Amino acid sequence: MDMNEGGRSADFDLKMMSRRYDFQLEEALGQDWNDGDQFKTILANALSIPLPSGEKLFIKSVRHYLDQINDVELKGLVSIFFKQESAHTKEHISYNKLISERRGYNLALLEAPYKSHNEYISENGDPLSLLATTVCMEHLTAIASHLVIADERWVGRADSVVKNFWLWHSLEEVEHKAVAFDVYMDVCGDRDLLVKTMDVTVGQLCKNLKYTACQMYMMEGGKPKEIKAWLESSAVLNAEDGLLKLMERYIKDFYRDDFHPWDHDNSYLIASVAAHLDDAMR
Repeated sequence: MDMNEGGRSADFDLKMMSRRYDFQLEEALGQDWNDGDQFKTILANALSIPLPSGEKLFIKSVRHYLDQINDVELKGLVSIFFKQESAHTKEHISYNKLISERRGYNLALLEAPYKSHNEYISENGDPLSLLATTVCMEHLTAIASHLVIADERWVGRADSVVKNFWLWHSLEEVEHKAVAFDVYMDVCGDRDLLVKTMDVTVGQLCKNLKYTACQMYMMEGGKPKEIKAWLESSAVLNAEDGLLKLMERYIKDFYRDDFHPWDHDNSYLIASVAAHLDDAMR
């Protein structure tokens, strides 16, 4: 699960692209699609709730600096980043509506904390702070996306249709993981701001996702203490080789003075996952 395992050097020629597939998720999303496990399904579904409003914010934060980017190649990657994130926004809007319809969620209630926060800072936040937030969120998303692809404990035993949906999203998140970072370094480069922003972002994200998962479980008729206990004691999350411990390891790298997202060269995943999806979704 090392992000460098089997990879190429970081100076490879990255040819990003925006992919489109016709995911038929209606039936599967009404079930405990993630290994038949209600808690694992809820946790994965909870990850989708903040994405539509978050990805709109990411696009806006990068677009603000588009005219300041001098690197022609980077501008080209930014254009594809916009296309990928726009497609993710559209698909996760549909995904969130489907899980709410099929599992009995109040979607407006689930989305409210994320939408209100993201819309407020989008209108009132300092542009550089918004870009720094985007850099931090893209790093966290890239780590999770690597694990979705490389560690079967995330969605490896899931319903194949939903698994492919998350593989698609994760593939493109890995592919564009350095774009916002490179824009930030090109127009600013203040690593102290990134460090401060990451400290806040990690804590707030963990708190919000835990709250959302608990809300979902309650809407399914469960008691919050039951899913809280699972989140705090589940070996798949909390063991020394658990998913949260692995995420912590890669988050720490972000604090290095010389960090770059492609230091973790997991580019070898791109072609293999793309080939799998092209075959599975034809």
